[in-house]
Amino acid sequence: MNPYQATLVSVLEVLQEQKMDHLLVGGHVVTHYGYTRMTTDIDLMMVIPDVGAIVKAMRNAGFTSYSISPLVIFFQKSEPSIRVDFLRIDMGTFTKLMRSAVTANILGCQVIIPSLTDLLAMKFFSYSQSPMRRFKDLDDIVCLSNANKLNPEAILRPLALRFADEEAYQRVYAMLPPNPERNAP
Repeated sequence: MNPYQATLVSVLEVLQEQKMDHLLVGGHVVTHYGYTRMTTDIDLMMVIPDVGAIVKAMRNAGFTSYSISPLVIFFQKSEPSIRVDFLRIDMGTFTKLMRSAVTANILGCQVIIPSLTDLLAMKFFSYSQSPMRRFKDLDDIVCLSNANKLNPEAILRPLALRFADEEAYQRVYAMLPPNPERNAP
């Protein structure tokens, strides 16, 4: 078992024990949808009503290093030293994401991940909120669009206008190579 798989298995056991619904997000999900890129952590999105309970459960599972911020709780074991990020989300948004979520096999584990459309929406939202992540988010959107032959006007533009702005869409569109085989929605 590689370090990422061992870490994910350990985290999934904690979340199952705590009966916490979650979505795997981040680089591993981007890879699942056809664009392989480097990632150094495991990202999960969930509603966390009791921070103390999840910290205690993760510490009991060997995640001795942790840091809490308003939107993210970071965990790490000393070995393997893969960081795990719990991205906090409100119940309404989480419920909407779960309606279109899909099951996938990632790192040898059955996990629930956002739909491709929801993943792209999250990337546009992240782009609009975090200038430091803009290049990575734009690159992910462009590469996912190419890998899945998405129609930019039909799929990307509505997402950009809802979760970012016209400028974000224009940046993505400018980075897309011409492709007459793009799928319509």
